[in-house]
Amino acid sequence: MKRSQRHPFRNRLSLGLGLAVLLLAPGTMAESPEHAILQSSDSLDYAEVFRAAMEQAPEQSLGNAYRDQASAQQHFAGDWLANRPRATAGYWDDQQADNQGMREMEAGVEMDLWRWGQRRDNANLGDQYRQASDSWQEYLTLKTAGLVRQSLHELSRTDIAFAQARRALDDTRELLRISETLHNTGSIARSALMQSRGLVLEAEQRLLDSEAALVDAQRNYQIVTGLHLRPSAAFSEERSQRQAIDSGHPLLGFLQDQAESRQLQAQLARHDSAGNPTLFMGMRRERGSSGEEDIDSLGIAITMPFGGGNYISAKSSAARLAATEAEVRVIQAHRQLQQQLHEVEHQLESTRRSLELGREQQALHRQHWQMAKKAFSLGETDILPAIQALQRYRESRLRYQLTELDQQRLVSEFNQTVGVLP
Repeated sequence: MKRSQRHPFRNRLSLGLGLAVLLLAPGTMAESPEHAILQSSDSLDYAEVFRAAMEQAPEQSLGNAYRDQASAQQHFAGDWLANRPRATAGYWDDQQADNQGMREMEAGVEMDLWRWGQRRDNANLGDQYRQASDSWQEYLTLKTAGLVRQSLHELSRTDIAFAQARRALDDTRELLRISETLHNTGSIARSALMQSRGLVLEAEQRLLDSEAALVDAQRNYQIVTGLHLRPSAAFSEERSQRQAIDSGHPLLGFLQDQAESRQLQAQLARHDSAGNPTLFMGMRRERGSSGEEDIDSLGIAITMPFGGGNYISAKSSAARLAATEAEVRVIQAHRQLQQQLHEVEHQLESTRRSLELGREQQALHRQHWQMAKKAFSLGETDILPAIQALQRYRESRLRYQLTELDQQRLVSEFNQTVGVLP
């Protein structure tokens, strides 16, 4: 009997601890940095977000590498020699042969000279590298702007979905309140009340899903920008007046500079395959036999390669192929941008028409929901028409707002495609 009396106290104690854990757990998760919702800042604008994203971009180191490459190539083209000088030395005697005392020693320096036009082509390649480094910076700026645009639009989209989920939860709770009032007065059956409660549970689940999507969008925003604050205002921009893809596009400019660099590299590959003239300058000391005096002399020699057209063509073929592939990449990128531009223009027109229809549908479904809610509160209908009207109104409202965001996103995509910064 005593053991049976201890059980209720133990059960109440376990229940109390369980409730305490449930009450503390949500607060603990809400404070978790992995799931916390970012705070908004009214003073944070696009310029600051973009600047932070540029500093965070992993491709920034490539810009320094391109500039170092250009500087090294320009310094090399300014040298007097086409290669490093080489010291040479030689010694001959006849001790291992007839041993007449013959001896000869030679020492000097051997230097590669520039071929005709080779130094000029190296200087042009250095200038082209410098121009390519500048075009790379412009392309990186546009690429980073695209990431920021995408991240900010995704934040706006998840914000709308989260806010709509909260409003939908408020609507379902209001419907549940009406259902409880009618059930207490005996106007509706318990099954109708259970339907209302089920609707609230579904709305709570959608709220959790939309909050998870918002957290994912904010985490991506943090990865792109490295910031722990987000702008309060939704991002939007005006559509550019530029209607075509021209050669001033940062991506095409960068690819074209790379193609021209490959062309110059192919020309230099032909120079290298043909070989360089060699200048030798040195001293020689020699004697014919042990009884003769040493003879010192100064020598100058020039070596000139010639012929070998097939050899030159074969050795430089890989560089010519790389130059052709670079030109093809420019053409392919231009076609892809043109195709993407046409698709965005078509989507913008479709979105414009969808907004016109969505505005009318939202107003119509809102009226149906208000009428169905009033009829249900007066006991004129059961709960099913009210639930259906609420769902249609909620879906049309969310669809319309998301379509508005899609229009803004497509405007940004259009500007990104034609190469215009915000």
